[in-house]
Amino acid sequence: MRHRGHTPVQYLSTFIGMERNEYLLLRLPKAQGTFLTFYDGEKVTVRVFSGIMISSFDASVIQTIQHPLNCLCISFPHAIQVKKIRREMRIKADIEGQLGLEDRTTVPVKLTNISATGCQVLVDRDIGKIDGQLVLNFNLPQLHEDETSAITLEARVRNVVLVAPSGGASFLAGLEFVALESNVQLIVRHYVYECLVDRRQNLV
Repeated sequence: MRHRGHTPVQYLSTFIGMERNEYLLLRLPKAQGTFLTFYDGEKVTVRVFSGIMISSFDASVIQTIQHPLNCLCISFPHAIQVKKIRREMRIKADIEGQLGLEDRTTVPVKLTNISATGCQVLVDRDIGKIDGQLVLNFNLPQLHEDETSAITLEARVRNVVLVAPSGGASFLAGLEFVALESNVQLIVRHYVYECLVDRRQNLV
């Protein structure tokens, strides 16, 4: 965030590297396709979203390195504010599955995001009350192989929201995985991290 005028303006950048206790290197931010200019000594505020935490710190510009590197060199932070917002990293998903309800019926669902401890599913009918315990089945793709991992686990309904996409009313339900076997959780967590490494934009 650049502090010019009455309201700070936020820009997107990428962390490149650092020399501990001396400086950080960031990709020089752009606005409307043009690299921004910064003054030596100018105050900036940096916020970093790691997936489960937001970190924030103030720094000052040491030097703007223009073409061909297009980097921003800023001072090393002396204090960092950290706020935890989630227990686990969550990524976007588009995975077909089956949900076993308490009345022993089964309904098709689509996982729209997933973490190592829960997921969100899209379903075309009411799936029951909050805190109801269900059985979720889905095949988790392996990113660098043609195989899939068959996952079966128990899940508790944490929230349900009525949505109305084209084609009729549907429900978005947040599910928390319960009594998860360690090997199943390892498979799910590995899939989430692999997706983040391959496609960072999948982060929710």
